[in-house]
Amino acid sequence: MKTLKPSIALFTFCLLASGLQIASAAAISFVGRTDAATGVYDLTALGTTDWAYWSTADNPIVGGVATNEMSGGTSISGASGTGGVTSVRGTGSSGGTVADFSYTNGTSTASGTAFNPNGVFNTDLSGPGKGVELGFTLADAGQWYTVNIWTAGFATQFAQVTGSLDGATSYTNTSGGYETVSPNEGNYGGYNTPKEQYQYTFNVLADSANDVFNFDIRTAGSTGGSRHVLITAASISAIPEPSSLALASLVVVGFTVFGRRRLK
Repeated sequence: MKTLKPSIALFTFCLLASGLQIASAAAISFVGRTDAATGVYDLTALGTTDWAYWSTADNPIVGGVATNEMSGGTSISGASGTGGVTSVRGTGSSGGTVADFSYTNGTSTASGTAFNPNGVFNTDLSGPGKGVELGFTLADAGQWYTVNIWTAGFATQFAQVTGSLDGATSYTNTSGGYETVSPNEGNYGGYNTPKEQYQYTFNVLADSANDVFNFDIRTAGSTGGSRHVLITAASISAIPEPSSLALASLVVVGFTVFGRRRLK
């Protein structure tokens, strides 16, 4: 029985390992939800693939178009309503949300800081199960991406959050978020100004190129008039893969060794 030479065996292993990576199954990993801090989030650093934020008084916002987004970015869709109403709106109310967002590679404005953006929410206020959603296009199959979404709410007891992707087990939380500032403990956003904010983080993996990860947030309680949940900003970044870099190095070594042996 013939056996492969070490260099050929190494090359064959690398090809097989590459094939296994490409065949990765779709997955959603919920990293966590944190209270967004008062301060500045750098969207350029957090959204190396794409980013966007919403801060407008327009009602409705046609197509849910972001107030500003990454120049050249195509991975984040416009915002749309959920729960039977697809249109979304901004607000002229003062106060906005607690966090600020800086950027250096924007479209409508090249660089600057969005201070306490108002966000975007469903045009149908006060109804249960009403909210807003975003889609994130995952360009490369087998590539992990980190997705961040900053949310807030007004006068709704809870928020229902769903993350979904074809071929992956969906993430769902029917009591996500709560106000921690007196006197509105237990409500998602309460009645405070600026609104308390939450940052949701996911790691997601598609098994086909250009699959879409969808983030959906809706009202899940009824504690006051004009209640709603909203999205203020979002980012997506491809996660560097050290294992892939190491694999590429092995392939190069395999080619080099194999080539040298053939030249002898």
